[in-house]
Amino acid sequence: MVRRQVRRRRLWRRLRIAVLVVVTSAVVLAAAFGIDRLVVVAHKFYTEHHHSSPPAKAVTNHVTSTTTSTVPGPPRCTSPEVSAVVSDWRETAGTVEETVTLTNVTLAPCTLDGYPVLGAGAQNGTPLPAPNSDVAGLGATSAFGTPLPATPVTVAHGATASFELTYANVCGVLLQPGQAATGVPHECYDGLWLEVTPTPGSSPLVVTEPLRLTYATSGFEVGPFQAGGGAPLVGQPPPTAQTTSPTDSVPSP
Repeated sequence: MVRRQVRRRRLWRRLRIAVLVVVTSAVVLAAAFGIDRLVVVAHKFYTEHHHSSPPAKAVTNHVTSTTTSTVPGPPRCTSPEVSAVVSDWRETAGTVEETVTLTNVTLAPCTLDGYPVLGAGAQNGTPLPAPNSDVAGLGATSAFGTPLPATPVTVAHGATASFELTYANVCGVLLQPGQAATGVPHECYDGLWLEVTPTPGSSPLVVTEPLRLTYATSGFEVGPFQAGGGAPLVGQPPPTAQTTSPTDSVPSP
């Protein structure tokens, strides 16, 4: 009887030891498996964020539009490429209106755009003050009588373009070359020839002027370039146009 009890105790002890060994092994295995997974996850995280290439960024293409102030078509006409002449003139109530026609004297086409710049010279060659005012209403108008906008005019070889100008010629006080205006009513300058600069930066072109320029200190109102020789002007030719030669004392450009 005593021996049986001893055996049972020994068996129970061995069973407890075996259970303890199994449980301990399971805990160790579980812990080992969890550590391995932790190591794998940590390694994967480190690799993705420190050793892999950075994610590609979206690229947006920006198209930059550019504008240019150049005139489309042939290059601008310069003074050596055109000749100029006063092709028509009229006088009404102390105001002279003229049409200046330009002809392309080269073999290649060129372009006139916007408004010319006018100047005047005295008989002794001294440049005279000649303020310019651009006026869209001088020249071509629409069917409704409204001014047409200034547009580039392409002038082929031998073709013409024109513009109109006006100035007051009521003269009470004649200023000498180099003398500035004082504001006295009806002050004026006595010019001998007209100059036209067809394109900014070009040299002035001397116009064949068939009458003397006696113009007020307010200067000239200038219309835009238009194709052709322009419409006939209304009024009577100035009386001086009958007595002054077109080439009288006109200096060389």
